[in-house]
Amino acid sequence: MYQQPDRLNIVLSLAAIALLSLFVFILPTDEKASEFENRAMGSFPELNAQSYFSGEFSRDYETFLLDNTANRTTWLTFAQFAENTYGINRQGAMMVEFDVDDLGIGLIPDEISEAVVFTTSGANVNPNQPFSVDIHFNENAIFYLRYTENQELASRYAEVLNAYAEALPNNTRMFSLISPVKVEFMSERYASVNSSQIDTIKYINALLNDEIIPVDAHKFLSEHSDEYIFFRTDHHWTALGAYYAYLAFAEAAGLEPVTIDNYIENAIEGFIGSLAVGTRNRMILSHPDTVYFYTLNDGTEFSINMFTIPSDLSILSYRLFLGGDRDYYSFNSSNKNGRTLVAVKDSFANAMLPWLAPHYETVAVIDPRQFTGSVMQILEEYDDIDLLFINYIPATTMSDLIEQTYNAK
Repeated sequence: MYQQPDRLNIVLSLAAIALLSLFVFILPTDEKASEFENRAMGSFPELNAQSYFSGEFSRDYETFLLDNTANRTTWLTFAQFAENTYGINRQGAMMVEFDVDDLGIGLIPDEISEAVVFTTSGANVNPNQPFSVDIHFNENAIFYLRYTENQELASRYAEVLNAYAEALPNNTRMFSLISPVKVEFMSERYASVNSSQIDTIKYINALLNDEIIPVDAHKFLSEHSDEYIFFRTDHHWTALGAYYAYLAFAEAAGLEPVTIDNYIENAIEGFIGSLAVGTRNRMILSHPDTVYFYTLNDGTEFSINMFTIPSDLSILSYRLFLGGDRDYYSFNSSNKNGRTLVAVKDSFANAMLPWLAPHYETVAVIDPRQFTGSVMQILEEYDDIDLLFINYIPATTMSDLIEQTYNAK
């Protein structure tokens, strides 16, 4: 027998649609959402026959609706409150996968105008606190990037670096540093479901021209894997992890490293990183990361500020290191030795460059994700150059980033 639809269900469905429309199309968009989640929010997708029938438009439109809901940050916070209140808790580390079309990060463009220059009074330094220790460690408050090897793109990555090596002027040495990510040094439970990063690094290094000097950051990091070398809530290494990578570079480049005891250690607690910033999970908020950074105490001076702290510490981010990512900039040190470092890099380099800077009179920094000039033209401006390519290993699976690096040549 035919039954009329349940009127209550119809009314509730229409009310839900009306409410969603109100929050998306009528009420103002939550301007804090982009900063809150540290990423660019979805834009209205292009509608055409191909995107419609392939389902791409529907998927992107759903993302647009979710990202542009009014008071989005309030809803996310409420959802996490409800989740924790009713005991919906996960155990163990949380895997995070980035869309490779988003260059593996999805972060909003870095701005330093709202930051204040570091002063010793701005940091929370506890002289009794153990050296660079994760004092808020909790095994249920860990996020990590999944890594899956792509040999075709890894080969292309090596090919691009070789193209640079073939065009280098005679006054330039070239280095390649591929940083592993945290999961490589986690327990077998996590490492077993990811590709071996050391195998990928060896595969790429075997394809590089003899003129390119590989930097074995993996070895130095693995020797200190029980230390606080990666953040729990962010995809980057800590300043201490970057220090061990710096030691690897110093060994490869024949530099006498400035040891860490020449630096003053500073610490700021309460850092929620890029992998966890949007969750507002009570466990994460109760066990944040601590950002350590190190100021050189031997009299060396620099023409820019190595560290910035936001005036609002609730938005403390990895941009503390060199103010974040920009297309191109350069700075000088008081070490007048005529040597220049040109770093072609992703954001992993930001915490490492303060360690490298004392060895060079000039440091030039290029981010191919934003840079529209020519690396080779920049090399023509200097003598006695070390050209360093530094990327984290997921970059070797990102076709867009690889081609952007090639186009920057």
